[in-house]
Amino acid sequence: MESNEAVLVLASRRRVLTGDSRALSRGYRNGTLVRVRTGVYFGKSAWLALKPWERYGTTMAAMAAVDPSTTFCYLTALRIWRLPAPGVPTHVHVITLSPHKAGKQPSSTTAARDAKTRKTGIEHISGYGISRHFWRADSVHSRGFSVTSLPQTVMDCIVRLELPDAVALADAVLSPDRRPGEGLTRRQLIDASADLPSEAKRRRIECVLALADETSESVGESRSRAIIHVLGLPAPVLQRVFHDHDGFIARTDFFWPDAGVIGEFDGDAKYLDESLLSGRTTQEAILAEKKREDRLRALGYKVVRWDWKTLATPDLLRQRLAAAGVVPQKTPPRGRDPRA
Repeated sequence: MESNEAVLVLASRRRVLTGDSRALSRGYRNGTLVRVRTGVYFGKSAWLALKPWERYGTTMAAMAAVDPSTTFCYLTALRIWRLPAPGVPTHVHVITLSPHKAGKQPSSTTAARDAKTRKTGIEHISGYGISRHFWRADSVHSRGFSVTSLPQTVMDCIVRLELPDAVALADAVLSPDRRPGEGLTRRQLIDASADLPSEAKRRRIECVLALADETSESVGESRSRAIIHVLGLPAPVLQRVFHDHDGFIARTDFFWPDAGVIGEFDGDAKYLDESLLSGRTTQEAILAEKKREDRLRALGYKVVRWDWKTLATPDLLRQRLAAAGVVPQKTPPRGRDPRA
């Protein structure tokens, strides 16, 4: 987000520097510039090259550049606090002080139409509208933005997100790996929930915290654990370490000792992200994973793997685990004490 703001061009700043901003209007008309917001421009070729999250962050920066008092909230605030969100939001979420201004507006990001083709060139990519919320705003400044405080942001999202996304958010903010000032404890979350306006919302926080685990190592693991709970399956042992006669084999994502089943979530980054490959090629990482799994199977365990596509259809995960012997419990599974 920070780097994108540097390449935004504001008509107001151009007028101060040069006394004239008509060159921006000409650039817009001839198709070299995109108008991200009124009076804020971005190079069209650069705009097309951005990934969706980058365009979203640039749109946020454009809004803040036009009105520095803009306070971001809800899913947009998660982006600023570097917490996991369920995909790129369709709108930039902001606080309004007037109930009459609350509501959604469509994207105002535009590009001029080509005189011959009548196309703008940005039809195939998403623009982001504005969603204004008339909420209490406990705001702070972070990374150059006015944003709802970390406790409020987490509360606002947990009570509105689906359970797997809410658990992934709780896991992330509880993680001991968070930077100073960007993490929360269970006690802090419980205390923050006391200010929620309804008992139902307070119960929601307790439910999510009962399932949360700060040792989770990825969003995929967190979502998997929540879906396993929703499916009524027994709670797995997390991060179990296995050895054989040659020594350490692995620390697995999930383990059901009664069924002798090991569960592993496989995200693409495991085989494609250079920071996770530790100097290996993708082929070497896949071969090492196969040997690791062979050693686990040699100990007598069954190994079940799933990915993001499987999580998108929970019944597929249920079927795979059931085939290995992990079946629903007769009594509903319970999470941990949220205050622990």
